[in-house]
Amino acid sequence: THFGRYYGKPATIWSLGILLHQMVCGEHPFRRGQNISWDHQLSLPQGLSQECQDLIRRCLSMLDLERPSLEELFCHPGMQ
Repeated sequence: THFGRYYGKPATIWSLGILLHQMVCGEHPFRRGQNISWDHQLSLPQGLSQECQDLIRRCLSMLDLERPSLEELFCHPGMQ
């Protein structure tokens, strides 16, 4: 919890987005010491399918309410 708010599920999706990025891109999406800000643009390889790019971007959304639920994640075309 942070300021009395539970962040478990959104944090899990964020972590899955980090893992997915590392698996398909071979590197961490953020550099050590990099400040992740609201205007940060995540760069993804051009050869990555649009579905996979969308999935990673949604999982790594700065707004936790914009991240998919686990159910949405498993139904996403990027997971097919």
